Amino acid sequence: MSRKILVLALTVLLPFYSSTLSAAAEEITIVGTGDGMSILESIGATFTQTNPDVAVSVPPSIGSGGGVKAVGADQYAVGRVAREIKDKEAHFGLSYLPIVRIPVVFFVNKSAGVRDLTAQQIDDIYSGKITNWSEVGGNDGKIRVVRRGDGDSSLGVLRKTFPGFKDVVITDRAKETVTTQENLETVEGKAGTIGFGPYADALTMDVQILTIGGVSATDAGYPSTGTLALIFKESSNKGNMAKFLAFASSPAAHEAIISANGLPY
Repeated sequence: MSRKILVLALTVLLPFYSSTLSAAAEEITIVGTGDGMSILESIGATFTQTNPDVAVSVPPSIGSGGGVKAVGADQYAVGRVAREIKDKEAHFGLSYLPIVRIPVVFFVNKSAGVRDLTAQQIDDIYSGKITNWSEVGGNDGKIRVVRRGDGDSSLGVLRKTFPGFKDVVITDRAKETVTTQENLETVEGKAGTIGFGPYADALTMDVQILTIGGVSATDAGYPSTGTLALIFKESSNKGNMAKFLAFASSPAAHEAIISANGLPY
């Protein structure tokens, strides 16, 4: 290759490589809960549109508690939680920025043949009093209950807000799942199952989301809604991170949240 051609090639290619390196210059990784991941991805993609030098990553769930520990130990600069910071976590010195309200919904495998249940029917199913879908107007088939562990944020929301659920002793025949994704995949793939979790995440799966007494998750009177928040140390609130945190509660982020089936806080 002649020197002239080489110079010309470099002239053409260097701007491309420079822009590529610039585009990958910084990544904001948000670790934590499995709730509302699709909503955070929407917020991140919208932020990157106007800040192309910053990529926003939302890796698989490590739980709200895992997010608190990771940010508290300075392994990551920002995390995501679907609950408030606990008293025993206060020593980490984390700031808490609520950005999204997420309805917690019940959903069933489509084989169940139901679309709407009352709160009392839900409570009776989870306590094991109702065991066949035909008892609540569905198809003849065994009800298989899927639950989350006692520390799960969605279960915590239901215990606080869903009518009667705080007194429900969940049947010992229930299958316990570890993550939101496992929960959804179990209900989608197993006939007769019922589970609960974040509305936005349930919309990504082939399950039937239930209305409760005719009230849907996006209606004003829906009983159970949790909060998705960002956590961080104030020492990290600078540069592009500060820009992202400010953006996360801005009108532009609200549009991204709504487009991803969330409710702005």
